[in-house]
Amino acid sequence: MKTKKILGLDLGVSSIGWSLIALNEKEEPAKILGMGSRIVPLSTEDADEFQKGAAISKNSRRTLLRTMRKGINRYQQRRTRLTRILQSQGMLPTQELIQLPTLELWELRAKAATAGEKLTLAEIGRVLYHLNQKRGYRHAKGDSNPDEDGKGKKETDYVAAVKGRYHELRESNLTIGQHFAQALKSSEQIGEHGPVYTYRIKDQVYPREAYIEEFDQIMEVQSAFYPEKLNKSLIQELRSTIYLQRPLKSCKGLVSYCEFEKKQRLVKVRLAGKEGEEIIKEQLVDIGPKVAPKSSPLAEVCRIWETLNNIRIYFPDGSDRPISIEERQRLFEELQTTEKLSFSKVKTLLKIKKQEETWTNDLLKGGVKGNATCQALRKAFTDYSHYAELLSFNLLVKEGNADPDTGELRLVIDERYQQTPLFKLWHILYSIEDREAMGRALEQQLGITRKDLDAGLLDKLFQIDFTKQGYTNKSSKFICKILPYLQKGSMYSEACELAGKRHSAASLTTEEIYERPLLDVIPILPRNALRQPIVEKILNQMINLVNELRKQHGEIEEVRIELARELKMSREERAQATKSMNRNKKENEQIAKLIEENQLFPTRSRIQKYKMWQETNEQCIYCGKQVNLVTFLRGEEVEVEHIIPRSVLYDDSLSNKTCSCRACNHAKGNRTAMEYIQTLDTDRQDEYFKRVQKLFDEKKISYAKRSRLLMTTEEIPQDFIERHLRLSQYIAREAQHILRQGIRRVYASEGSVTATLRHLWGYDEILKDLNFDRYKSMGETEVIEVGGKLIEQIKDWTKRRDHRHHAIDALIVACTRQSYIQRLNRVNSAEDRDEMNEAVKGKKYKEKQLLLERWLIAQPHLSTQQVKDKVSQILISFRPRKRTYSRGKNRFKQHGKTLTQLGILIPRGALSEETVYGQILDGKGVEQIVVKYPLHSIQTEDLSYVVDLGLRRLLEERLTQYRDDPKKAFAEPLYSDRGKTQQIRSVRCFTGREREKMIPLRFDEQGKPISFVAPGSNHHVALYRDSEGKAHESIVTFWHAIERLRYGLPIIIKDPAEAMNQAQSIPDLPEAIRQKLPHPDWKLIETLGSNEMFLIGMTDEEIQQAIRQQDYSTLSKYLYRVQKITSNGYSFRYHLETVLDSTNSQGTTPKFYRITSFKRYTKLNPRKVHINILGQITLI
Repeated sequence: MKTKKILGLDLGVSSIGWSLIALNEKEEPAKILGMGSRIVPLSTEDADEFQKGAAISKNSRRTLLRTMRKGINRYQQRRTRLTRILQSQGMLPTQELIQLPTLELWELRAKAATAGEKLTLAEIGRVLYHLNQKRGYRHAKGDSNPDEDGKGKKETDYVAAVKGRYHELRESNLTIGQHFAQALKSSEQIGEHGPVYTYRIKDQVYPREAYIEEFDQIMEVQSAFYPEKLNKSLIQELRSTIYLQRPLKSCKGLVSYCEFEKKQRLVKVRLAGKEGEEIIKEQLVDIGPKVAPKSSPLAEVCRIWETLNNIRIYFPDGSDRPISIEERQRLFEELQTTEKLSFSKVKTLLKIKKQEETWTNDLLKGGVKGNATCQALRKAFTDYSHYAELLSFNLLVKEGNADPDTGELRLVIDERYQQTPLFKLWHILYSIEDREAMGRALEQQLGITRKDLDAGLLDKLFQIDFTKQGYTNKSSKFICKILPYLQKGSMYSEACELAGKRHSAASLTTEEIYERPLLDVIPILPRNALRQPIVEKILNQMINLVNELRKQHGEIEEVRIELARELKMSREERAQATKSMNRNKKENEQIAKLIEENQLFPTRSRIQKYKMWQETNEQCIYCGKQVNLVTFLRGEEVEVEHIIPRSVLYDDSLSNKTCSCRACNHAKGNRTAMEYIQTLDTDRQDEYFKRVQKLFDEKKISYAKRSRLLMTTEEIPQDFIERHLRLSQYIAREAQHILRQGIRRVYASEGSVTATLRHLWGYDEILKDLNFDRYKSMGETEVIEVGGKLIEQIKDWTKRRDHRHHAIDALIVACTRQSYIQRLNRVNSAEDRDEMNEAVKGKKYKEKQLLLERWLIAQPHLSTQQVKDKVSQILISFRPRKRTYSRGKNRFKQHGKTLTQLGILIPRGALSEETVYGQILDGKGVEQIVVKYPLHSIQTEDLSYVVDLGLRRLLEERLTQYRDDPKKAFAEPLYSDRGKTQQIRSVRCFTGREREKMIPLRFDEQGKPISFVAPGSNHHVALYRDSEGKAHESIVTFWHAIERLRYGLPIIIKDPAEAMNQAQSIPDLPEAIRQKLPHPDWKLIETLGSNEMFLIGMTDEEIQQAIRQQDYSTLSKYLYRVQKITSNGYSFRYHLETVLDSTNSQGTTPKFYRITSFKRYTKLNPRKVHINILGQITLI
């Protein structure tokens, strides 16, 4: 009989836990075929940014810097073209003109624009060079409006300031050059070293139009003196050379295809191979409609109907207040004209009487967002009511294709919606970037008069940016298919079904599941497929892992997957979660102090109790009796009360707990709060309802808690519990979609279920037991008293200190049936309880365990010893360091033709640090590396490094004045002269860096280096032995690795003699590279690179034997990864360790080794090994 295999996956931000199990004939877990943890190392910065939902990521920063470099490059290209023109016209400025002092240069520029003032051709050339340096701020569509959430206000204020200066400039009737010349002249002061100017031109930004107007005025004035030279043709050529800016590249190629409508086609594509060669290969590409912009009128209508159909209104007894189609239509129409629809407004529109007490689900708590597209346009047309018809958007429904099963004609929105005035207006504003082109389109296509456009309407419309909202997850084509059904009140999933598409692959029938074709190999995600590099990285590792498991173990019938909370959240949700956690942490710390003031130790349970006591206004929720805090915290007379009994709904969240006196708790028994209250007299019931409503109105209790306090067992919705699966989240859906390409059944699990089963099945103690002896040998255990007994335990133990916890969680996920999840997430009926009682009959359990907990313990799972034995054999697999380089292609235009350059070398990382250093001679005539630091960063301990002694004294005096607090010391400006004309903004300091280790970046006219950069991270260290047996190291930085590659040398030099011969045959090889090559007589011993794996502390014979016998438990004790490499310092981290703690290197298996001598290296005998993605080891 074929053995059924199930794979459990636990996906985190930087880790994958996996476990493959085999089932017996009863489909119960019988054997662990394999388990392990795959770690995808992220920098602390990347991990923090992702979890916090930071808007600026490392990739974003790189993009920003790349944009700056492109800007500099394009300026240089403009200058080159301008030089060529000036040279051909005899207008090239002399060196004397190039070196004009600041004020004289601005005065020359001012003179050029002054009527009747004639400049020489060379002077005009100098002014044109100056104009080319700074072209002003170019206004972009939407720059004047902050984002909906208030972000971007700083940028909006910046634009307003730019416009304000321009307005003042025009009123003064001056050009920019004339204005700056006057401002500099009036602020001129004579300092110790000559004239200085307190006016800072750098801070005064003007729009591009002001600079173009100045250029036109200069040309008009000077062409009067040189009519033949400065003709229209040359002026136009100069104007376009300086001010022409190409339109931004279209980003339409980055827009995703609609998941419901896309298809795939096999095409041939040209790719660059690893070494730059051209490769033509077949590749599946997506075709079909792209997803619609969120701002599209059609998408907004669809969003609103989806939301309206999800709104639920309840009466206090839990029964629904139905909302008819006519009433939904009324709400829809209201949302076309309002920014947000509140619950109170909904009640008014639905004619719910004030005396009728109702409540609603989360959708209406914060209000429903109105039609943002209509709102933005209506605001722009406020003073132009005669264009009201432009906001009309009538959708017609027609019959489309027939349902292949029923023959019934499906409904669809008529595509003529694209000809409606509103859609045309939106499309013009959405797609046209140029202001004048937008005006022409509005005039020609919609009949808006030029008079109205020039009167301010065009300015208002141009400010609207419909692109920043992003995209929906559906195409306009698919929206047209589901919208008719949404308008009839269907939920989204139902509408998808009626339109002939399944909202979720999980809804396939058993027959469809087994008929579905599977791919032999699941394809890797294309680069930027998800627009989230961290998520793409972890999902691609998941794909590689599953493919390798299928290759080694054959068909896997089912995958059960759990995603970390962070992966299921959007960036905004992660940011909000981080804020909430920080706020909660601060609140907990404050509560802990208050508990300590009452002479009690602040445990997690007591902090929760304090919150319950606070939120019920220090009284019993049921009878209103005042509760003494200390009594409650100690558990005397007052108890933590589960509102809905855990025997009914397994919910231990804070939303299901409240403060109750012992009498009420006992009287309530095994009933819900509402069921207990209904047994009391009318007066006490009324008091209870008022008390609950008052706490909710005062925002003391949450909506979820109020819901629980007002529900009977029958009224609890099956999907009520907050611990629901977030299958609707994009990443969760995407992971399942990917796996279904090669796996028949894919299901999702959830973290709280896994945590519950881990505890009940006894897996919580496995890692603690496996690590105890090791931590004891390191001196990191402690003896505590529990129940009168002394127990020795690991200090501050948490499972997260061992990478193997991912694998254990994956094993639990693999063993978790959907029935377990359902039982934990739904109300258990009497029939359920009877079934569970039968299952646990005759077995022994702890007295306090609930029936559901006993039932879960009775479910088939692997024994603790089986799991412990398998876990002890896990070797952690780390994703290797990223590639050093790749080969790309570059498209460019030359002589009107588009050419492609293949084999472009692309380094996969920063070649150097960002800081640029200088070089000076110190007092002893020794060359020293120096750099400028911002004034506010200078601290007292930095003063000895300050180059200028006079400045050093000034800094010392200011810091002493403010008790060495740089923040306070430099809050006010600091000047280097008595006249306070020269403000100090940066300080040049000695760095102590060795000149030999710096890389020259720029050179003077004599070829002498004048600026330097420090090489970036180390790529690897190579260890060699010379002919006399002496060891040598060769540190190769990332910079030097790429330099070797550029000149055709191997990055890692295994044969120094051959590499030296090769180097001698390269005529233009820089001497710096040649000097970094190892001596030709040396022989390679080993190379060490980041995250490479080594066995340390074993003899070669022991290693061979352990690998041959696959004794992974032994190998695990000696397995380390390279954490850091520096000159004569190699740090190795134990493969199980998750915390980078370098304070304790003791014990039988230390947390880390730091090797600082070759003698110790030889003694420890590090041997490089390869750990594949499944944790299997081979000796390199």
